[in-house]
Amino acid sequence: MKWIKRIVLLSVALVLVAVIAAVAFVATVNPNDYKDQIARVIQKETGRTVQFNGPISLTFFPWLGVKIKDVTLGNAIGFTDKTMLSAQNIEAKAAVLPLLHGQFEIGRLVLNGATINLTRDKAGRTNWADLVSHEQATAASKPMPAAAPTPQKSRALALAIGGVSVQDATVIWRDEMNGQSARIDHAFLDTGAIAPNQPIQFDTHFDYAIQQPGQPDLSGQMRLGGTVQADMTAQTLALSQLKLNVSAKRGAGVAPSPLPEQTDLSFSADKLAVSLDKHTVALPGFSLTVKADRVQGLTHAEMTADGNLQADWQKGIYQSKALNLSGSLKGIGTHTGELNWKATGGLDVNLTQGTADLNDWRISSDPVVVTTSLKATGLAPAAGKASAMHVSGPLSIARFNPRQLAEIMKYRVPLMQSDKALTEFDMQGRIEVTPEKAMLSDMKLGLDGQSFTGTVGLSDLKSQRLFVRLQGGAFDLNPYLPPGNAAPSAPAKSAGAEGSTARNVSASLPPDTPIPLPIDALRRLNADIGVQLAQLTYQKYVLKNLVLALTAAGGQVNLSRLDFNAFGGAVKSQAGLDVRSNVPGWQAKLDTQHIDLQPALTAAMGESRLSGQGDLGMDLRAQGDRLGKIRSSLDGNIRFALKNGQIKGFDLGYMLRAAQARLQGATEPVPKEQATDFSSITGTGVINNGVLRNNDLQGASPLLRVSGKGTADLARESLDYLLTAIVVNTATGQGGKALDRLRKLEIPIKITGTFAQPKFGIDLQGLLEGQAKQKVQEKLNQELEKRLGNGAAPVQNLLKGLGL
Repeated sequence: MKWIKRIVLLSVALVLVAVIAAVAFVATVNPNDYKDQIARVIQKETGRTVQFNGPISLTFFPWLGVKIKDVTLGNAIGFTDKTMLSAQNIEAKAAVLPLLHGQFEIGRLVLNGATINLTRDKAGRTNWADLVSHEQATAASKPMPAAAPTPQKSRALALAIGGVSVQDATVIWRDEMNGQSARIDHAFLDTGAIAPNQPIQFDTHFDYAIQQPGQPDLSGQMRLGGTVQADMTAQTLALSQLKLNVSAKRGAGVAPSPLPEQTDLSFSADKLAVSLDKHTVALPGFSLTVKADRVQGLTHAEMTADGNLQADWQKGIYQSKALNLSGSLKGIGTHTGELNWKATGGLDVNLTQGTADLNDWRISSDPVVVTTSLKATGLAPAAGKASAMHVSGPLSIARFNPRQLAEIMKYRVPLMQSDKALTEFDMQGRIEVTPEKAMLSDMKLGLDGQSFTGTVGLSDLKSQRLFVRLQGGAFDLNPYLPPGNAAPSAPAKSAGAEGSTARNVSASLPPDTPIPLPIDALRRLNADIGVQLAQLTYQKYVLKNLVLALTAAGGQVNLSRLDFNAFGGAVKSQAGLDVRSNVPGWQAKLDTQHIDLQPALTAAMGESRLSGQGDLGMDLRAQGDRLGKIRSSLDGNIRFALKNGQIKGFDLGYMLRAAQARLQGATEPVPKEQATDFSSITGTGVINNGVLRNNDLQGASPLLRVSGKGTADLARESLDYLLTAIVVNTATGQGGKALDRLRKLEIPIKITGTFAQPKFGIDLQGLLEGQAKQKVQEKLNQELEKRLGNGAAPVQNLLKGLGL
């Protein structure tokens, strides 16, 4: 056993000698005397100058260490900064005794007050590229060492670090190619003990600031902490208790900006597993919260997400079986200014194939619930080719009460005739989104028990063109009208005797009445709308086979079709509005066939004095933003053909009987109700600068024939018209008396005054002259027949043509 004792004593003696020698070395050697030699070695290895502005100190036992203060590393040639790296204090040390057992145990590595300048110049050259190239060139110049014999057994050198501490570090990045710059200040890093296959705790935080041309400045803080365990043999990383907090504040820059004024992000995960050789990440559970202030017109937006995630970044596959999202929006255009929402569903993304599946998503914001499953393709287009992105899938909105939604949002629904209006709404369809369009097709929409089908969406995303195609059955509009909005009625007003007036049922608006047009909205409107309904009920009117077609673009709104069957006939109409210039332009066309005049005119104009059946047509154009300007600029033409009707308030028969009575020196009593029956009325008119001229009015009744011509000034609402009536039958007619004395006389009737108060008068002097002329003509004809017999007719016609 003596030999064991001797070996132990010898070992102790050797350690004591080594310790004494090391102490003597540290005591007698000053490392500051070798600064220049150290600097030359570093310059040889890196090509950079090093300056030791502070002292260098060494320790040996129990730690073999070095402390360096105020050291700088020079920058690459051609860069403005003098130094690339500077540090106030660098400290590193290793335990001596563990080295004797094949273990390399390092104490805390300390870096304090470091500043690193990183730059890329306008040519794209970085200030660290020369370090890499110099190292590669040095390595290539050295001869390859001969291969050492492989030992049968080797013992790995164990490495352990007591921790790393970085305090108050600064990193400055400038990119002169694109004008970007970034800065990290007050950087802090602290780790626990670092040993192979052992968990390592870490905590880091710093301030940052980012500047780039054309974008607002960003500044904020970031903090990251947790525990990480690396298995380099298995090439795995396991992180636990991971927490990340990031804040960002928008500073000066281009306005308006899509970036929030303030953003705060918080992320946490209990576990995160990374496999480096398999290129996978497994995140069984996480929680993410993002808060943003003043973004896209909102005062505040917040979102929270939790769920799981699996990823293979080499294959570009990211999957989540369950994601739970929730959030709120504040500052939206509602009375409360707030909207809360939730969403759940699955996610399956394959970036390599450019696909993404959103599986079984349910999105809710009380009382609205939306369900969908979407599939996206073409998310990774080939280089040089346009995006082939395509998103499609079913979309459904469950039935809900719109009034309840309005109440939650404290929006006041206008009063309607029925309290059941806007109480049920639901929709199903198929959504389709491409780079060119976003459409909802195969749509089925339900509103209060009434259903519609069709397609809606944006047919052109670039121009934001609204596309609508709706088809429906019978739709009753009355429940949605304001209370008391009954059909207009206009009882007939009686007209007095000759020279009396009748009052128009609709009061005229002042000429300077403005036409309220949302000019800016109309100029922005870009739409293609088509609606077809089997039946539309409005007030007491029923419109069948309704077809509406409207387009709008660039300030031109064109109602190219508004057709329906109503009032016993068919109505076809068109209209146009042009607001491209400061003065709006108007167009209107109307073509009706076999309509009942009284209900049609009552519905359109509140006018009920005219009854019968008729065909009407017009083609009108005007300009102006006020009623008077529109009337005075009106141009176009009209036509009408009426039959089997009556004009209330205008009694032509009474006027003729009164005129006959006056010729006989008598009077004719005024009837209780005045009206003129007709079997037909036809005519055409031309409108020029707001003045309607008609020269071919023709009217007929069993007793009368009427012709007329004259003008109606639409701007001034004045009349200047002449009717010529001829009695063709002296049998007792309307009014109960025969018109024997007026038979075959041309009776002039002058119509003047205004639309509201027209004046009717018979020219008695002209009537007497006509009566005398008639008697002369009758005697002349009798004399010609007596003398010429059958040959009198040609002469009679000749004299008639000459006005005799």
